[in-house]
Amino acid sequence: MVRTSRLALLAALVAACGNPGFDRRGPSGRRVGERCNSASDCQQGLYCVEQTCAATLPVGACTTTAQIVLAEPVVPASRPDPIPDPPCALPVRSIAPSFPAAQVQDKGAHPVGSVIQFEVPEKTTSFSIVSQEVDGSAVNDVTLKQGGQDVSFPNTVQPTNLLAPGSVQYYDDLAAIPADPSTLFAQYVGFQPSTGVMTLPNTSRALDIVRSTGGLPAGTWQFTLTDTAAECKVLGCTADHANGIYDVKILTRPGTLDGTGTLDADVYFVSQDPDHPTLTAADATADPATNDTARHFQRFVSTLSQLFSRVGVCLGTVRVHAMPDWARSDFHDLDIDKSDPCSPMPRLFTLAAPESGVHLFFVDTIVTATAPGGGAVIVGIDGSIPGPSAVPGTLNSGAAVVLANFGLERTAGACSGPADVARCGTDQVAYIAAHEAGHWLGLYHTTESSGTFFDPLTDTASCACDTCAPAAQRAQCPNGNVKLFSSSCSGKVAGCGGADNLMFWLVDPDFSTGALSPQQGEVMRSNPAVH
Repeated sequence: MVRTSRLALLAALVAACGNPGFDRRGPSGRRVGERCNSASDCQQGLYCVEQTCAATLPVGACTTTAQIVLAEPVVPASRPDPIPDPPCALPVRSIAPSFPAAQVQDKGAHPVGSVIQFEVPEKTTSFSIVSQEVDGSAVNDVTLKQGGQDVSFPNTVQPTNLLAPGSVQYYDDLAAIPADPSTLFAQYVGFQPSTGVMTLPNTSRALDIVRSTGGLPAGTWQFTLTDTAAECKVLGCTADHANGIYDVKILTRPGTLDGTGTLDADVYFVSQDPDHPTLTAADATADPATNDTARHFQRFVSTLSQLFSRVGVCLGTVRVHAMPDWARSDFHDLDIDKSDPCSPMPRLFTLAAPESGVHLFFVDTIVTATAPGGGAVIVGIDGSIPGPSAVPGTLNSGAAVVLANFGLERTAGACSGPADVARCGTDQVAYIAAHEAGHWLGLYHTTESSGTFFDPLTDTASCACDTCAPAAQRAQCPNGNVKLFSSSCSGKVAGCGGADNLMFWLVDPDFSTGALSPQQGEVMRSNPAVH
C-alpha cells in the first residue's frame, strides 16, 4: 500500500522539448482597451482578447454544485470471453450519445498516407482529430535503432502536415522541435497504439489566435494520416509495417475561451484493498451523514471541484459505477509496463461507460518496474494526453488513480476543514485525480522530472535542470538522469518555479497547492469534454 508523503504523478506521455519563455508581446505596444490583432500588438504583460488589449484573461465563476449519482451498471457481470481475433482488437467506438451530433464529422476509415479534409466553422474554439485503428490492421509496436541498440515504441497514430486554410502548416510530425514549444501552433506527443487524439489549441501561440480573433481559422483544413510504423524509413525502424487503417472523426467545439464550462466525471471503484472493504459505488453514493465512505467521497468531489473551479471548469455530474468481482480481481493492482491492447491498463479503460466526460478508475496500486525513484511512487496515469473525450471505451479511455489514502486522516478532523493535501488522505486522492483529469483535458507536466521537458504555455513556471538542480548534479543534466524534486522548483531560486502547480510532475504536501494558470484554464475549457 502507498503510505508516503511524496507521491509521483506519472503521465502516459512526455511533454515536448524546450524551455517556455516565448515573449509574444511587444515591448512598447498598444495599451489596455486599444485594438489588436494578436498579443504581440499589445504592451508587454497584456493579452489580445477579441481584438482588444486586456490586462487579464476573463474567467467565470462556478455557481452550481456537483451532483453525485449512482450509475446503472455498464460492465458485464462475467469476464468477456473469448479474446477477439485479432488478439484484443476493438471495434471502432462510437461517439457518446450526449455529445452534440452537429459537432461531429465522421470521415470514415482510411489507410495511412491518406490526405483527409475537414471543415472548421466560424467561431470554433477547438477541434479534436480522433483516430481509431480498424480491425487490428496496424502493428502494436515498432523497433528503432538508437545508439546501436533496438528500442521498441508503441505504434502511435497521428495527423501530420496539418494545414489550416491558406496552406498554413500547423503541425508536422517530423519537424524539428524548437527550443521553445510555446511558439508552436500545435503540440502532439503520443505514445499509445490503436487510438490517437490531437486537440487544438494547446499552445500559447494557438491560444492567442483563438483569443484574439474569436476562433481557429475557419474553412477547410487538411492533414495526412500517419503512424509510427508508416514513418519507419524516415525514423530508422528495423522493419516497415505501413498497413494501418484508421477510422477518423473530427470533433469541433463552438464558443469562446472565456467564461466557464462544465465537466462531468465517471468514477469506477476497482479495489480489493482490505483497508477499504466498503469502498463500493453503493457506499460512495449513500447518505454521508451515516456512511463514512459517502462522507469521504463527498469530500473528494468537493476538493476536486475547488481545484478546477479556479479556472472556470465546473464539476457537473459525477456518475459512480459499480464494478463486478472479475474486474476488481483483474485490475485492482494495475500493471502499466505494457501498452499493447491485451495488457491490463488498456483492457481496463475499454470498460468506460458511454459518456463524454473524464473517466477515473480507482485502483489499489499501480505496478511498474520503472518507478521514478528518490522516494517517489506512481499514483496516477492517463491513457493519453488528451484523453479521447466523447469517444469512450477505447484502449485509452481513462485515467487510473491510486486510492490508498482515501479516508485517511493524519490528524483528527483533517478532512473536515479546508482542503489539506498534507493531512487529509482523501484530499490527496482528489489532487491526484485532478492532475490526471488535467492531462485528460490536454495539459502536460509543467516540468518533467528530468528538468529538460516543459509544457508549451508561457504563463506556467518552468524548472530547468541546468539551472535548478543541486550544483553537484548539474553536469549530469544532459543525460536526463537527474530528478528535480519540489524543493528545487519552489521559486526560491529565480527561474526555478512550478512546484505548486497542479500539473507539476510530483505532488508534495509541503509545496503542492494545485495552482493553475490562466492559459492552462483555457486549454482545459476548450476540450470537447467540457460543455
